Amino acid sequence: MNSISRENADIIGEIANICTGNAATTLSLILGKPTNITTPTVEVLAKEEALSNEDRILVKVPYTKGLDGTNLLIIRLHDALVIANLMMGGDGVNISNTTLDDITLSAISEAMNQMCGTIATSMSSLLDAPTDIGFPLINSKDMKTFEIPDELCNGTDIVKVTFRLTVGDLIDSDLLQLYPISIVKQIIKQEV
Repeated sequence: MNSISRENADIIGEIANICTGNAATTLSLILGKPTNITTPTVEVLAKEEALSNEDRILVKVPYTKGLDGTNLLIIRLHDALVIANLMMGGDGVNISNTTLDDITLSAISEAMNQMCGTIATSMSSLLDAPTDIGFPLINSKDMKTFEIPDELCNGTDIVKVTFRLTVGDLIDSDLLQLYPISIVKQIIKQEV
């Protein structure tokens, strides 16, 4: 089976919605700003165009327990810089001179780690099986720490879940989650 049914895609969307909704609460706590993630739109694609987008950051979330494989979060570079600035005690407004140096990347990684940890905990509850993740890895246009998994660019189905992310009045844009077919199959199997 190299294709994902609409029904299975909707199940993934529902799971992603619950998990990411909980992650928004975590993000709100660490940023000290009201954070909201809306009900997502779910698509089944053969390839995701945002993987090569210049103005985005790719976050690879490797599963170490419960599921075998990875999924990707894709966030706009501007939004990641706002999050990093808030994490470091800034106001999230004056980020025009902010660059992706080690300190900024470390702050982004920590925010993503906290969010993804919440997602893994929620996934454990939903699947009724322990689920754990490794530390998220980040790719940007200036830095590459991982190779994009073949499954996300070789023409097999992936589920793309798009959320609207708002953080106070600083961020209002989209957050993408990509689930390769191998993860979809595992989640569906455990969900049934």
